[in-house]
Amino acid sequence: MVTLSIATTAYNERGNVKAFLSESLQAIETLGVEAEIVFIDDCSRDGTAEEVEAFVAQHQLNNVRLIKHQRQQGITAAIQEISETACGEFIAFLPADMESSPAQDVPALFNAMDDETDIVTGWRKGRGDGKVFASTIYNRLNRLLFNVDLHDANWVKLIRREKLAGLQLHSDWHRFFIPILVHQGCRVKEVETQWHSRNYGSSKFSLKRFPIAIADLISVKVDLMFGKRPLMLFGWVSFIAFMVSFFALGFSLICSGDAWLSWGVFFVGLFTSISALLIGLAVDMILLRDYRRSK
Repeated sequence: MVTLSIATTAYNERGNVKAFLSESLQAIETLGVEAEIVFIDDCSRDGTAEEVEAFVAQHQLNNVRLIKHQRQQGITAAIQEISETACGEFIAFLPADMESSPAQDVPALFNAMDDETDIVTGWRKGRGDGKVFASTIYNRLNRLLFNVDLHDANWVKLIRREKLAGLQLHSDWHRFFIPILVHQGCRVKEVETQWHSRNYGSSKFSLKRFPIAIADLISVKVDLMFGKRPLMLFGWVSFIAFMVSFFALGFSLICSGDAWLSWGVFFVGLFTSISALLIGLAVDMILLRDYRRSK
């Protein structure tokens, strides 16, 4: 029985491989549990995978599993793959860039886990990577839209593997990993962890990804609210379209006196309202059919 899986995904992080694996092994020794290390190389070009293989061979390790991607798939795909293949009762998700210290953070996360908790997340202290402003906006939006009261919802985390069963992530939804799980009923706790500056490589984050993150945030919110009941979304669209057309009719009759224009606006709105309702019904029926087939 494997108690703990320490998992990471790396893209061009060769210079951090030895430190990451060494500190992960140190964390396992500190905790004294059966554990594995799952290392995903996301199609690195600098020899990251070869560095992992050399370290494993040198230390004759049998608890390190290297997964090599033939094309770059991103962090979200890696999290999905780790969730499906890791063997541990608990999975610790860490970056490979050593901004998190596995020797310090894994024991901190693991020791904070209890019977009343499903997820333990880290809160970066002493952060100096120039992303504090963007992170602050992200975390405030998390509180506002998802009611996730965390200081750092997109950092290191320890999760019960059973809570990841059936998890479906899309695009760059790894940023909203925790809000999605909390929406599904997971209980979360936060512990302080120390941020460390990089000794090798550079960050893969850039400000041009920030608008994409905001768009993904809206997409996740809509999916969580209406993903399983699309009729609710189209029903609201239908209701709003009808009300707009109704008030537009009254306003047009009073102000312009042009009956043809007034009724034309009304019937356009009414057509939009009915169309939205019918589309919602169709989508709802398709999802219901697929659900019945899966049973």
